Amino acid sequence: METKSPARPWGALIGAFVLVALITVWAAQGVLAGTGVPIGRAATIAVGMTLQAIPFLLLGVFVAELIEAFVSPSLIARVFPTNPVASVFAALVAAFLLPVCDCSAVPIFRSLLRKGVPLSAATTLMLASPAINPLVIASTYYAFGSWSLVVARIGLSIIVALTVGLSMLFSAPRALREDHDLHEGDTCGCEGGCAVPDRSFSGVLGATGQSFGRILPYLLGGVAASTLAQVFWPVSSLLAGMPAAGALALMMGAGFALSLCSSSDAVIARSLASLAPTGALMGFMVYGPMMDVKNVALLASQFRGAFVARLFMTVTAVAALVIGCAWWAGVLA
Repeated sequence: METKSPARPWGALIGAFVLVALITVWAAQGVLAGTGVPIGRAATIAVGMTLQAIPFLLLGVFVAELIEAFVSPSLIARVFPTNPVASVFAALVAAFLLPVCDCSAVPIFRSLLRKGVPLSAATTLMLASPAINPLVIASTYYAFGSWSLVVARIGLSIIVALTVGLSMLFSAPRALREDHDLHEGDTCGCEGGCAVPDRSFSGVLGATGQSFGRILPYLLGGVAASTLAQVFWPVSSLLAGMPAAGALALMMGAGFALSLCSSSDAVIARSLASLAPTGALMGFMVYGPMMDVKNVALLASQFRGAFVARLFMTVTAVAALVIGCAWWAGVLA
């Protein structure tokens, strides 16, 4: 068998360089204040988002590599039933137990697919885990002090995640890109022969570093787009006097563009509570953790474009419909 040379961590090096540059600009924001361009504010936002996202992304990649190395197909089969519908509900239960952000959920999603978990179940887990885990429940209650609002957020998130997950049972698209790296067995999704992964701890750490470096540039691209949105898009001023449908669309768009971590987005939503009705706030807190600029960038680095486009459109349509109907019915008054 031909031996492949180890991948060089160019992505991690580029990411480290960009982060150092951002910190330098942030430190010099006093000098830049007189230019009239909000460079200092943009650097502050970008540094904050990057430092907030990187630990979660690194955790997600590490967990994904642990799954690759140590989780056998037989264990996956015990956790996720062979019945596709039952496996979706098993994924929902697992989502409650994973205290992860959306940055962590994407690499875990990819690893589960490579281990043979049905697309419907893996999608449900990816969408639900950043929205209904214990950290999100605690932060939402801390921000609003209302269990009814917490229950509404969790309930709506479950309905959206389940609906989107079950939709993958119909004309299921191919999600994973062709992977020319070799992995264990037929469950990895590779085309061609497969080699046994390094199951040592150092092997897992090495694979984590390579995967992290490969997807970090996509994260930084998402951070850059989100920073521009936060600097130049005055969400609070646009909400004044807006009708319900427009407020919901605006807050879902804000959740997508601002790309906040799901463990802290409730605090931002609380700051807008005097301007936006509860239904619009729910669009921000339900849709944002499932679909934002950062995780679309991460998905694009790992999955086929047709799958990412379908996932984006389905999540957006289902979230708008579910939240809009709950608001119209008075559940979110």
